[in-house]
This record gives sequence, structure tokens and C-alpha cells, in this order.
Amino acid sequence: MNDSEKFACTSCGQDWQTWYRVRGGGRLFLLCPECDAVWLPGDDRTGPPKHHLGALFGPQPKFFNAWALIEECPAPPAD
Repeated sequence: MNDSEKFACTSCGQDWQTWYRVRGGGRLFLLCPECDAVWLPGDDRTGPPKHHLGALFGPQPKFFNAWALIEECPAPPAD
């Protein structure tokens, strides 16, 4: 993934794809803060998202707040 460019969300087009991680040094992913679309490392970020924020944590109670478990972070180093 080339992280020197900004990519608009290919789902809603309302915000940028932004790097986040699960708090405590967990899983890294790209997230659209507007619609909760998710791209995992290795996904084509110019294509439609294959994941959603709520689905990253598996089945959860109705009022589960995934936002409480994640934080914005710097992009990982390029390969």
C-alpha cells in the first residue's frame, strides 16, 4: 500500500481512509471514520471495502462500541 497519498473512502466518499489499530498494539487496518468501512493490510484500498468495523470483533451485543477499542495510529512502514 502506498501511504504517501490520501485515498477517499470508496464506499461513501465522505472521508479519508485512515490508519487505526486495536488499542494495546493490536491489529492494524484502514478505516473510514464516516461509514466504518475497513480495509485490512493487503486489501486493495482503491476497490470497495470487504470489511466493516463491527465485524472485526466478531458477534457482539447490540450496543457494542468498537470505537472504544481502537485508536488512530501512524501508517505502518512500507515494505
